Formats: sequence, C-alpha cells, structure tokens
Amino acid sequence: MKKLLSTGALVLACATAHANPISWGFSFTGFYDSVSDSFLPQETIAGSFKGNDLNGNGILEKDELMTLVVGELDYIACAGPSNPYYQCGATSFTFSPDAGLHFAVGSYSSDPEGWVGGGRLITTGDQHYAYDFNPGMTSERHLYWTSDTTLTMMSQAPEPGTWAMMAVGLLGLTWRARRARR
Repeated sequence: MKKLLSTGALVLACATAHANPISWGFSFTGFYDSVSDSFLPQETIAGSFKGNDLNGNGILEKDELMTLVVGELDYIACAGPSNPYYQCGATSFTFSPDAGLHFAVGSYSSDPEGWVGGGRLITTGDQHYAYDFNPGMTSERHLYWTSDTTLTMMSQAPEPGTWAMMAVGLLGLTWRARRARR
C-alpha cells in the first residue's frame, strides 16, 4: 500500500507540473492607418497571455485565461475594478497553434462629469480604435488589419518551479522503478 501511495504521489507531481499554465507572447505587425491613408509596416500591437486548456480541447478560451496583456493593460485583471467611469475587459478570446489567435478587448474611462476620457477597442482581424477627449481636443486613431498584417507568436518557457517539480517527480519515478526491479 505504501508503495502504491508513493508512486501515485510521484505521478501526480509530474501531472501537476505538466498542467501548469502555458504562456505565449504575440505581436501583430503592419496596419492600414485610415487617417494617413497608408500602410504602416512597422506599426505593432504586442502582448502576452497565460492560461490553461482546462477542458483539454486544444483551444485556449477566454474563461481559461489567467492574463491577457495587450500593450500595457491586462484585460483579464482589469475587468474586476470596472465601474461607471471605467470599463475594461475581454469579450472574446481563442488560441490554438493551428487556428491562430483571435480576441476582442476594450477599455473606456472618463471623469464623472464626462469632460475628459478615452478608450481603446481592439478586435483581431478587424481594427484597433483608440480615442481621447477633453474640452480642448478630441483625437481618434483607426488601424485596420490587412492581408499584409503578420502575427508572430513566441512560446514562453515554463517557470523554473514547473521544471523543478517535474524533475523531482521524474527522479522519484526513476528511483521507484529501480527499487522495484531489485
């Protein structure tokens, strides 16, 4: 019984190490700017996400995310503190190495009187819309995805704790297997 329990614990340690969240970095490069009526080949929207494919379907979905950072803002973490003067969050997200990366995120803020504010809406494959307003001016920016917009994905290495837990589990299983052969 003792042998069975210790083997089970070691297998669980290996499985837990494997079940840790995956992390990816991304960048979309090259957008059409409607204001300047030109393609901007160096314009980039970059970020990262971390999540775990909990249902094992090979697709990481919005409800499986821990973080979704686009630019400087984490659209998963910011959704909690939303209020009438600040709205933020992700409305959709899917990622798989085969199907690619698709998401829609947005944020909006203003003062209680509505004099000063701004926001941004990003829908991959469609557009990035950003705006700011105050009594003295209003500015808007529309960037559109084109067939020349490229996506670059960068797989993030697992955290050191993940590697350590997996190594301990594998060493333990090796040790257990060697003892069992004697």
